[in-house]
Amino acid sequence: MINVHSSDDRFALHLTCAYAAVREAFPHLSVRQIINPPHDQFDAALARQIALHVMVSQFGWPKRRVVEQANRSREALNRGLRTVDERMEAPRFAVVYRRIVWRAKALAVTKLRDAA
Repeated sequence: MINVHSSDDRFALHLTCAYAAVREAFPHLSVRQIINPPHDQFDAALARQIALHVMVSQFGWPKRRVVEQANRSREALNRGLRTVDERMEAPRFAVVYRRIVWRAKALAVTKLRDAA
């Protein structure tokens, strides 16, 4: 059950939805690989960067909170945000990114509506 008045619950919900939406775009990866990518899996690292980008730029969570909860350094988070921003210049990537954002937000709305 989600307490809609709890910042921690909403953050966890948004993070779960971001990971789930990215997982749909990268079906060959497990959620575990996205959360903690092996060093040799660059696609998993990009998937995590996308999920964290969604948290900051689309769900509006402060970078400081994302750094703490995702167990990342500020430098790593900022590097990932820049990477995704640069990749957005490629039209095909931008289309997939928008699809991920749409799906993450749809999942979050559904979960919040079900919790009410």
